[in-house]
Amino acid sequence: MDRQKWEEILNEIEKLNALHEEGVSNPKKCRDFNAHASLFLDRLEGMGATELADRMMDLLAGCSPKDFSPCDNRQLTKGSLERLMEKAKAHIKKGDQGKT
Repeated sequence: MDRQKWEEILNEIEKLNALHEEGVSNPKKCRDFNAHASLFLDRLEGMGATELADRMMDLLAGCSPKDFSPCDNRQLTKGSLERLMEKAKAHIKKGDQGKT
């Protein structure tokens, strides 16, 4: 995968991170985050970014949007998104052409 694709992945993860932070106090944003993260997982799989897709699947397994209570896994999800950003940045930095 080329550098541009990794930059697109990083951009999408950053958007998801911002949406997740907004979702902490807004149930609609929380549901939006879950929906966007699911679509992003599908995109990662289609691009062959299996390592990141696996991490995204783990993130979604713990994501359960709620209407009347705060996110139970807020810090875990935040940490997962930060690690995903770091992985994407590492691929960009080394100009990785690999599939992961």
